[in-house]
Amino acid sequence: MSRRPGEPDLCPKERAHGPSSQPRRGRDMTDRHGMLLSSDIVGAAGTGGTAPTVHAPPPQDVRRAADLLRLLVSLAALALTVLVAVATRDFARRAQQGLLTAATALPPDLRDALLGTVQAVAMLAPLAALTVLVVRRRFDAVSRVLPAAALGAADGWTLTRLALAESRPELWPEVLVGRGGLVHAGWPSAVYLAACASAVVAAGPWLARPWRRALWALTTGCAALGALAASLVPLDAFGALVVGGTAGSAVLLMAGGPPDRPPAQAVADALVACGIPLATLRELPADRQLPGEGVLYGAQTAEGAQLTVRALAAEDRGRDLFHRLARRVLLRHPADPGEQTPLGAAEHELLMLVFAARTGARVADPVIAYPVTGGGAVVVTVGTGARPLSALPDEELTDTLLGEAWTAVARIQEHRLAHRALRPEHILVAPDGGPRLTAFARAQLNAPPETLGSDLAELLATTAVRVGPARATACALAGLGPERLASALPYLQPLALLGPARREVARYDQARAREATTSTRRRTLRPGGRPNLMHDLAEEVRGACEVPAAKPAPLARFTWKSVLGLAGAFLVLHLVLPQLANAPAALRALRDANWWWLLAVVPVTFVSQAFSTCLQLGSIPGRLPFRATYQVQFASSFLNRITPGNVGGMALNLRYLQKTGIETGAATASVGLQSLAGAVSNVVVATVFFAAAGQRHGGVHLDLPVGKYTLPAIVLVLAAGGLLGLTPPGRRFLREKVWPFLRAAGTTLTGIAADPAKLALGVVGMFGLPVIQIVGLALSLHALGGDLPFVQLGAAYMAARLLANAAPVPGGLGALEAGLIAGLTALGVPAGPATSAVLVYRLLTFWLNVPLGAAALGFVQRRGYV
Repeated sequence: MSRRPGEPDLCPKERAHGPSSQPRRGRDMTDRHGMLLSSDIVGAAGTGGTAPTVHAPPPQDVRRAADLLRLLVSLAALALTVLVAVATRDFARRAQQGLLTAATALPPDLRDALLGTVQAVAMLAPLAALTVLVVRRRFDAVSRVLPAAALGAADGWTLTRLALAESRPELWPEVLVGRGGLVHAGWPSAVYLAACASAVVAAGPWLARPWRRALWALTTGCAALGALAASLVPLDAFGALVVGGTAGSAVLLMAGGPPDRPPAQAVADALVACGIPLATLRELPADRQLPGEGVLYGAQTAEGAQLTVRALAAEDRGRDLFHRLARRVLLRHPADPGEQTPLGAAEHELLMLVFAARTGARVADPVIAYPVTGGGAVVVTVGTGARPLSALPDEELTDTLLGEAWTAVARIQEHRLAHRALRPEHILVAPDGGPRLTAFARAQLNAPPETLGSDLAELLATTAVRVGPARATACALAGLGPERLASALPYLQPLALLGPARREVARYDQARAREATTSTRRRTLRPGGRPNLMHDLAEEVRGACEVPAAKPAPLARFTWKSVLGLAGAFLVLHLVLPQLANAPAALRALRDANWWWLLAVVPVTFVSQAFSTCLQLGSIPGRLPFRATYQVQFASSFLNRITPGNVGGMALNLRYLQKTGIETGAATASVGLQSLAGAVSNVVVATVFFAAAGQRHGGVHLDLPVGKYTLPAIVLVLAAGGLLGLTPPGRRFLREKVWPFLRAAGTTLTGIAADPAKLALGVVGMFGLPVIQIVGLALSLHALGGDLPFVQLGAAYMAARLLANAAPVPGGLGALEAGLIAGLTALGVPAGPATSAVLVYRLLTFWLNVPLGAAALGFVQRRGYV
């Protein structure tokens, strides 16, 4: 490809692949403004000269997303191990006995040789590794390894003594009799292996990849050979490795580790090696650095030319690990770049910059991509003293500047080049006032329409946060034209935005919601009235382009319909089908039932939702309309039928309150207050009925072993408090997340407590809900010929309700029916009427909610309430 006059020399391909490549002499590097780095200067840089000056702060410990992912995976494996050992104890014992029997079939000399090898490795490898760390004066690594080993040993002892002891084969200790290696046949134990595995994980950031793999191979090899030599129970060996991963990852998350990126001096050496006559290299301040996008340096050559250097490392790929996982799970076409080495990512960005420049768009002038010792890489562009668009003050953010930025975006869109991170911080404004696109690390050639549309939606949303929807749309229209701008309409939705842009839009909407709430005198809230920037932008774009409303593009992998379909299938297969076995008995009972009394049960469903509505209206300081809230309560009752613990209903209520403009903290406090009020009302009503019914019967005695869980609860609270209060991420989480949430929740509770009408409404809702259910059961029992005093019936219902609340099934399905039938028959009701009354009662109060709630859910979604 020939170079046009005035275009920068992008450095020869052979010069961009390694430090061994020598810079070509007689070849100039020229930028768009005519800056010329002569071959003499390049040659001098390659042959030696004055050492460049490097300015960079000392490296600080970091916490990696990979450690958090390892911790979560290890915890899941640990939970699975405990579940297998406890829930399937007999099966685990038999399976491990079979493995040990197979191991003991090996020749005794072979087993002794294997055991001796394991003991030698287990004894020498930790000592050698610790000695190497001390000799190399890596005391920061030692300060992580020793606590991790102690924590791993403690966790391993707890696991093997408490959770795995009952799953061991009874004959296991006997297989060790007469066997031996260097020491006792039972060493290394699972506790020792757990400590070694924890130490290996904690030392990982200070070790090169070959050493990490070698130590992990030795640790897992010792566990496997120990199980093969019958000195370890297989489940204990696996549990030791899992505990090691958990403890080591926890220590790294609490204390941090060294940054996995090349130091500034290595970056300077790479620039000199690739032929750049470097004079100074300075790390840019923290406000110019972007997480996950490498470290930015400003460089100056011996001739005074300015360069911008982006140093990439494997750590940058791991910073957005959970974001990429979430996109792969939630989106149909995440279109994230595949796994790339730092050098591959640097070369990709350089190529995208070249292609973007060929389209006619103004972009950062590329210079070179080059590897750095230690596995990193650098991308060098010409520096012009430019500032990010996001850093400009409002008075400098003119319509002309934004229009020129959109013109550059139109150029790359015409050639189907997607930027995939198109935000103001990736648009540089040169001293001459012209914008330049940069940061093409995620760019994609031949991009599909959904990726191009998401680019437009992201830049439109992030600029609207600064200048407002109307002005942002007008500038985009000037730079893109109506046809291309209208193509963004289907993608003006949160799923089209990357993580930083989505958070920025959410903060903007929250600020507008707070402003709208404080600016109104009357606390009247409108369902679906929460400020929504994406909706406002869609309206502005539709009006500016004079096009009809566009249906949102199907970006989500999972929708409400698909999730509800899966939940409904689970409900039918595991919960509903067994209930159908009782259908013939219920139908026979209906033949002799009093239909007028049965018809009186039907309104119970509607009255119950009215009491739920009163409870919600009384748990929020603002004024919500009764009708819309009533419809949402019907929809949440449907979700409660297919989700355990009323999780679906609580999530829907939270979403409803957020959409009305209530802050997340206040909305969460309201939903939590509703759950707490429901629990308190159940306890109070149950106590009243138990006390009244106990005058004729023996009473109900509840044994709540509170002391059994006191000490573990205190330990968990202290551990969580230590993590939050003693670590910088914990303190930042408290400052940025917990305290604002608590303030909003406190304001909510104070507002409710100061309004007697709200308190009265909440009390009516919380106590009316269980009482109306008892009334429905009494009407059903009377319709089918049963007779029982209301007090005793209430006691039976509340006892069954308390038991059913502990069952991990939606609405206590199955558990409540069994408890009611048992309670009624125990109080003297014949089995036939009791069973029929309970089945009919559940049919009219539980199953009737399914079609009504499904219809209500669709209605509130169409109205924009949730």
